[in-house]
Amino acid sequence: MNGTLAEPSGRASGVTPGLLCSVVVSTWVEDTAAGPVAFLLIGHPPARRQGETAESIEQQMLGLSAALDLTEPCETLRHVGNRVILLGASGALLTIAGAPYSLRLPPVGAEWSRMVSEGTPVCILLGLDPIPPHTDERATQEYLGHGLSHNRIRMGATAAVDRRESVGLAP
Repeated sequence: MNGTLAEPSGRASGVTPGLLCSVVVSTWVEDTAAGPVAFLLIGHPPARRQGETAESIEQQMLGLSAALDLTEPCETLRHVGNRVILLGASGALLTIAGAPYSLRLPPVGAEWSRMVSEGTPVCILLGLDPIPPHTDERATQEYLGHGLSHNRIRMGATAAVDRRESVGLAP
């Protein structure tokens, strides 16, 4: 599902409303060796607008990766700050440091939302290669496998923003 915009929050180089509206976003929960993890995959469909190229899309995605402080898969996965704002049982926003907008995620599902609200970490995966819209679970796993083995994924760990922090109260 494509992302949508939320309210302005600041500035980040290369992160545009057009980029945020065009990204493909998927969420899921998976049991890992470290315990349950909520995943958030951000990709981009193949070039489809006049003047858009795979190279220009990659540069935009690298800008978004930098704004999210994501790293290459060969580096240690690091916490990039609490960036997920939960909006009820199935809605969420991903804040982007210095960007004029947050990314509104497609419906994340009650399980994803509940687990994240209870402290389950969120692993952000950002793909540099185009990902076709309406990709099923098997194709998503193949995309991730290829991206990880060819250094075409950027990663970071995040969590839900404490509501007290977002309104200026001490945790």
